[in-house]
Amino acid sequence: MGQHLINPALDIGALRAAFQRDGRVTIDEVLRPDFATAVHACLAGDDIPWRLAFYRHDAEGPATVGRLTPEQRRQMGPEAVAALEAKVRKEARERFQYLYDAYDVLKARREGRDPGLFLQQFLNFLGSDELFAFVEEVSGNTEFNRVDCHACRYRPGHFLREHADRSLFENRHMAYVFYFTPDWHLDFGGLTTYQDDSGRILDCLPPGFNRLTLFRVPVLHSVTPVADYAPHPRHSITGWFTRYD
Repeated sequence: MGQHLINPALDIGALRAAFQRDGRVTIDEVLRPDFATAVHACLAGDDIPWRLAFYRHDAEGPATVGRLTPEQRRQMGPEAVAALEAKVRKEARERFQYLYDAYDVLKARREGRDPGLFLQQFLNFLGSDELFAFVEEVSGNTEFNRVDCHACRYRPGHFLREHADRSLFENRHMAYVFYFTPDWHLDFGGLTTYQDDSGRILDCLPPGFNRLTLFRVPVLHSVTPVADYAPHPRHSITGWFTRYD
């Protein structure tokens, strides 16, 4: 793919002004079109070993991040998986919870798994001088020195309840979401909402294709459930720009 994967026509000054004003900015057509198309083809293909992600309220520390591998789901069987999903949705009525398919690209790199996935090339881009310089220019933040990378697939009924991206384990400066979801309507759900402490919605963003949202943390936000009539999953790649000394 070569270098210069970020759209050179973007108005950096306008983007920075929006970020300074609102603490977040959404950028359409952010990547070179052929690169964005290749990322989407990987996300929508059959080669990613997606893990079913949910919150484990009976665990502590990093173990609260529940992940069911494809093999574990096969061993459990469809009835047991359906029962687990029903339990997760019931918990979501009263407390934080989420349900979607996830793939930790950085962890896969560290463990030497799935080296042929195109997502590994996207991870190379995330760690590149080009992207770091771009994020620094837009945000005005030069304090971060690392970035992680999670691919997400929201199928019908998948959701992410309100949270603020606070972490006891990482020094998070900003969050990012790259959206790779073409042909999406508002009523398909999967909308990212930003709220204040009183529950008032500050902004509501549908997924799109070749779109980036960058925002300061902590900030309350959520992903509304994907409708059962949505024609295809909601795909994105998300993570945080962090500081490690």
